[in-house]
Amino acid sequence: MKYSFLLLFSLGCLGNSYAQQQPNFLFFEQNMSLYNPAATGAQGTFASIGYRAAWSGIEDAPRATSFIYNTKVKNNASWGFSYLSDQVYVENQGVVSVDYSYKLQISEGTKLHLGIKAGGIFNTIDLNKLNRITQESNESLGNVDNYMNPAIGVGAFLQSKKFFAGISVPNFLNSKRFKESNGIATTATDKPHFYGTAGLSIPLGNSILLRPMMLYRVVSDAPNQITALGQIELKEQLSIGVGVSNNDYISAMLLFKGMQRLDFGYGYEMGQRTSSTALRANTHELILRYKFGAVAEKNGAN
Repeated sequence: MKYSFLLLFSLGCLGNSYAQQQPNFLFFEQNMSLYNPAATGAQGTFASIGYRAAWSGIEDAPRATSFIYNTKVKNNASWGFSYLSDQVYVENQGVVSVDYSYKLQISEGTKLHLGIKAGGIFNTIDLNKLNRITQESNESLGNVDNYMNPAIGVGAFLQSKKFFAGISVPNFLNSKRFKESNGIATTATDKPHFYGTAGLSIPLGNSILLRPMMLYRVVSDAPNQITALGQIELKEQLSIGVGVSNNDYISAMLLFKGMQRLDFGYGYEMGQRTSSTALRANTHELILRYKFGAVAEKNGAN
């Protein structure tokens, strides 16, 4: 890919670049711990794996992988582990963290979880994968280094059987990196991301729920993004949903919860071609979750 080399060269000449944005999962409810440490333990004890393949059919397109483990709530506290890897061509960026949440009982059916996330942001760039148009030495590329920076985040998550709502900043450290070599200065910044989530569970009968929900993301120097989903849940075993994002994508998803311990979901996102977009390839997403111990309590974020 010749254009990738030209892009990296241009960034090096400008001497200023920013880390890529964290990916937004369609199954953000099941991946909540990635965004909000306060959600740790709110869905019971489980281990889950998520995979998102964007721009279907395009070589070296974005690929995101997640792993989450949550313990049960004990003495009002729960801890977990979360891992996110987001790979785009030669760059692989991600977060690895330990999450802690403490539960406060607001009322008989409402709980407030407060959480903290501590770990690190990593970034690796494999320059050997570049299809270079020349073999001559490039001093700008010599400034490209792998790195790992500390990450600290906080969040709050309000939960009941009828609704959930959360706000969080998974990393509020505005980490900057600076390198100078042969008179060429390069800087990069990891910008804090702000997330807001909310959802409702509306009974439509004895065994049918309407579950609208949304994810809102804010990061400086990038457009705000909002994803809205509407799901129909049948007998707490099957969820069928559709969604829309303000970046001209529509989506459909299916989550099967018929087995006692295992949940499996598939999502498909389709881009709408507009006059302001040049590339709108489709995206596939998978989620697999195994629940340990007693089946998780049914609530607004199950």
